[in-house]
Amino acid sequence: MGTRGTGRGRRLGLTRQKVIAAAVTVIERDGLDAFSLRRLADELDVETMSLYNHVPNKEALLDGVAELLLAGIDLSAGGTGSWQDRVRANANAFRAAAKRHPRAFQLVLTRPPHAASALETIRCALSGLSGVPLPPSELVHALRTYVAFVIGTIMRELGSAITVGVMDPDQVRHRVEEITATGDPLLAAVAPHLAVSDHDAEFRYGLETLIAGLATRTGLPYDGGVMDGGGVADSGGSL
Repeated sequence: MGTRGTGRGRRLGLTRQKVIAAAVTVIERDGLDAFSLRRLADELDVETMSLYNHVPNKEALLDGVAELLLAGIDLSAGGTGSWQDRVRANANAFRAAAKRHPRAFQLVLTRPPHAASALETIRCALSGLSGVPLPPSELVHALRTYVAFVIGTIMRELGSAITVGVMDPDQVRHRVEEITATGDPLLAAVAPHLAVSDHDAEFRYGLETLIAGLATRTGLPYDGGVMDGGGVADSGGSL
């Protein structure tokens, strides 16, 4: 396997940035569970020990992947318009980045943030709420509620996309029958909707509910964003 002093990685121009970028590629292709430093070394055509010239261990490498993806989120659109438009823009930018890297982005959602990029993301979210008349303590509550919704909804969407995939009509019909067969009238009434998930519509609905609630709480007018769905239902599995 070689020793720490091997120069092959240096001869190939290997850098920390290249190692982390390659890790994103491997994770997206093979999944997080299958990821290893040995597999990454094979991707880069170097000996495994060469990687330790750039990252101290696997955990530090995964932190680097999270930092890279977080820093790559384009939050520029969240700096213009009304506070409601800014909140929407930031949330949609975060979700768009997650959908571009559905496997690797789980690291952003699940690992404690340490990098400057994490603070910049928080600053942008706070900037989106500027103009909302809340004291700092309640502003942090609003921020954390917003973050919890965005992260939780995206984790559910990414998890279902990876583990379940799109259900065909027969699967949906079978799921509706299963729900209806419980005999519970509350479940039966919503069975056709509970059996599928329209991730676009659900993200929109949840985000607009948060914005409308915050507007009501602070006595600000709500601009009436779109809360209903449209689009094609993607399984994501049922609830």
